[in-house]
Amino acid sequence: MPDLFHLVRSSGAAGLAIVGMTKNVGKTVTLNYLIDRFSHSGNTLGLLSAGYDGERVDRLTLREKPRILAPAGALVATAEACFEAAEADLEPLAASSFSTPLGEVFIGRVKRAGLVELAGPGSAAALQVLIERIKQYGAVQILVDGAINRLASASPSVTDATVLATGAAVAPLLDDIIHKTLFRCHILEAPAVDDPALLEAAREGLERGEAALLLCRNGSWEAEALHAPIPLLARAQLRRKFREGVEAVVLGGALIDQMLLEISRLSSPPPAVIIRDATKNFISPEAHARYLQSGGKIMVLQAIRLLAVTVNPTDPAGKDYDPGYFLQKLAAALAPRPVFDLVFEEGAVAR
Repeated sequence: MPDLFHLVRSSGAAGLAIVGMTKNVGKTVTLNYLIDRFSHSGNTLGLLSAGYDGERVDRLTLREKPRILAPAGALVATAEACFEAAEADLEPLAASSFSTPLGEVFIGRVKRAGLVELAGPGSAAALQVLIERIKQYGAVQILVDGAINRLASASPSVTDATVLATGAAVAPLLDDIIHKTLFRCHILEAPAVDDPALLEAAREGLERGEAALLLCRNGSWEAEALHAPIPLLARAQLRRKFREGVEAVVLGGALIDQMLLEISRLSSPPPAVIIRDATKNFISPEAHARYLQSGGKIMVLQAIRLLAVTVNPTDPAGKDYDPGYFLQKLAAALAPRPVFDLVFEEGAVAR
């Protein structure tokens, strides 16, 4: 199996999101590893973040958290306060008009390598614009740091592929770490709608409303747009429409437990649920399991490419695991997904 760098490079993903399950799972280690490898391969890097983690020192352990080492020549988009505090020498290129709590986001070029902090907008739409701006200045390989609890960077509308970071900090017990990581993988890998006619109807419905009911009549799909979030609609109205042959619901916003419960109660088996992409899925494992067991199916308009999972066997606030054992257990549970421990296998950096 190729190492993570060659896996990413051979994937053709010009934009890559690195997202973490929680704090202290090695997301920044993964990002720094890829920055280092790509900077030695002749690719001009573009670096930005979805949001801001905001901690230089871990509040529980008081240990300094790893920062991002930006190589000379890279393009960086970060908030004004981070731009000014960077140890790297950054040449300002343009203001972005996107605001953060740390000031407006600026685009700059790294003239002398050094440490930087990345802080950016949290929305997928803003990230799209920033990435296009960075590309205009010559960035070829885009790496997006998904700040804590920010999945927007993994949206297929933003990046081409995703790497997920997990580790001992996810849960106190190894079985729970495995189950939570496996569930996150399942969520991120939600299948795309494979029926072209259904896909067209779903997209048409979202062009006309916040959600839509999808009906199959005489072999053709029709979309009936809705102009209010489904939980706020009259249940009697929904039941009447389902008796008319509704087979799926497409949602423009987030999918949460209560919404899925409302949809599940409308028919048996329940209609399929379609969302824009997996970053809109915020349901719990329990709600997910109940819905699937009742015959439901969750699909997306655009699928995420989950390229690999990186693991960190150490938890600064809890139990540490033997690196080889931890990697073996996670790799077996997550197979056939590629799983890497970049410190244990590559000696990338200290944790």
